[in-house]
Amino acid sequence: MLELLITSAKIAFDFLKPTVPALLIGIFVAELLVENGVIGKFSLIGRPFVKFSNLPEECALAFTTAFLNTRAGNGMLVSFYKEGKISKKELYIASLMNAFPAMVRHWDSLIPVLLVTLGTLGLVYFGILVLIGFIQTIIFAIAGKLLIEPKRLKDAQEHVENSQEPFKKVLRKALVKTKNHSISILKTMLLATYITALLITAGFFEHLTSLMKDFAFLLPFSAAEISVMLSVMTSSIAAYTLGGNLLKAGLVSEKGLIKSLLLGSVFANVTYLRMLIPYYVGIFGSKDGIKIMLSSMTTRSIVILCLIPLVEVIL
Repeated sequence: MLELLITSAKIAFDFLKPTVPALLIGIFVAELLVENGVIGKFSLIGRPFVKFSNLPEECALAFTTAFLNTRAGNGMLVSFYKEGKISKKELYIASLMNAFPAMVRHWDSLIPVLLVTLGTLGLVYFGILVLIGFIQTIIFAIAGKLLIEPKRLKDAQEHVENSQEPFKKVLRKALVKTKNHSISILKTMLLATYITALLITAGFFEHLTSLMKDFAFLLPFSAAEISVMLSVMTSSIAAYTLGGNLLKAGLVSEKGLIKSLLLGSVFANVTYLRMLIPYYVGIFGSKDGIKIMLSSMTTRSIVILCLIPLVEVIL
């Protein structure tokens, strides 16, 4: 029992080590920029998406930030929500719209690996992943258009014009708000992360993975394609390497490889839960975090399943 608790604590610490600093930085930057009245200057990229979806202009800053750090972008949204700048409905829509920048954000880690393992086909696959994220963003932007009442654009401008306080005072206020908002988020994140780590150590996710692997063998894919599909659940890098070798050996076609990688990413949602649960619950709380996570995963999976048949036409 003691070994279970200690191992779980180590797993939780490994997850929290990069997550907590990024989250705190995101909240602080959000508060600093809001208090200093420069939202309009830093939200050019996200403004068209936000304007279309009827979201407040603050969300444009979070959307833009997500291209650099998704945790920071979502941390900003939570901070805006706690301050009453955005509603819960707007929090949901804005966080789900971050799918596109979140995918683009991984270009520096994905493209080199994909090029080495899959060559130019790797770039095609990355383009498809970005397209999936873009479609997700458009879907939720349309949802915002239908569900959110349009805001007066001059509200954001008024905030900019009225922010003329000395920088030291602005910095002090941003630090205080960061502290106040971070405490509740960190409490929830620590608990959710440790509970998830306990489930990992107890083998809960391994059992779910085993069930998904048994189901995969019932699908109309070749043995080589299924091996790639299942390896995605273990490691995406391993899947790319295996896929590249099978492609060179002529045991799988380019179309078959892309389809198996995409479907494998749907199955991998089960293994991703060990990272996604503490991330979403920690940032958004248990109730909202689970809803946002499931909405994102379900939408992405549906988009992927709809795109897989089109691979025959695209490639």
